[in-house]
Amino acid sequence: MPFTIPSGRKVVIAGSPVIEELTVEGSGVKPGRLVKKGTAATQVAVVAAATDKPSGWVGWEGEGTHQRVSPATRDTAYTAADNAPIIYGPGTVLVGKLASGQNVTKDTPLIPAANGELQAASNIAAAEQSGTRHVGATSGSFPPGGIIVALAKENCDASSAAKDIIIESLI
Repeated sequence: MPFTIPSGRKVVIAGSPVIEELTVEGSGVKPGRLVKKGTAATQVAVVAAATDKPSGWVGWEGEGTHQRVSPATRDTAYTAADNAPIIYGPGTVLVGKLASGQNVTKDTPLIPAANGELQAASNIAAAEQSGTRHVGATSGSFPPGGIIVALAKENCDASSAAKDIIIESLI
């Protein structure tokens, strides 16, 4: 049976994620969006680009947010300095947000995009250059295009506007 987006104020659809309550830093931290470590280890900020290092997904009331600080909708941000449940754990199925301009099919690998949203990962392009050695990267381990953080669990066309999407977390 296919997964469906929950009608209540929850992000997690299936799985047993770790849920950690952290303090919101800045703006744009919304349910189902990717976040990264903030200034302090107890703070989170919204992921702004594919090359950011995400630490989890923002939860909602169903994941433990107190009703008085809970955003009204999935597209409403938490207020800075509020506590929010941050979800992580591979295999967790949840509701994320596919960035505007994206059109993906089920099982498409997804990477971070601006505003904590997601975009399709692309294949690494490499070509042998004439007169050069066959040498790859000489240092580092973080992929320059960003890490794959999730798999699409449904076809989703967000060509004209960002759209909720069911995903399986890989982080």
